[in-house]
Amino acid sequence: DTNAPGDYDGDGIDDLMKTRSSGGSIVWYLQGSTSGYQVTSFGASATDFITPGDYDGDGKTDIAVWRSNPGQFWVKQSSNGATVTIAFGQNGDYPPAAAYNS
Repeated sequence: DTNAPGDYDGDGIDDLMKTRSSGGSIVWYLQGSTSGYQVTSFGASATDFITPGDYDGDGKTDIAVWRSNPGQFWVKQSSNGATVTIAFGQNGDYPPAAAYNS
């Protein structure tokens, strides 16, 4: 299990998020301060690193993983639910998640 707190519902208060490996996938368990309890499956537990952050700039934390081979972020955007991949880095990199431009 991994803790991944962030403001997933955009109310300015960090929400409780825990991830767990299940059947080769990463399952995200969210207890939001306004959105209630939610469960989402996103990512592959054997290859992905949990890297949530506000990647689409809507003020909400997005569910995201880093896949070191081939060097891509996989982001489930909170603004529209779309999944996007962003090539960045090289095989073997370990990127931190943070609000770099806030």
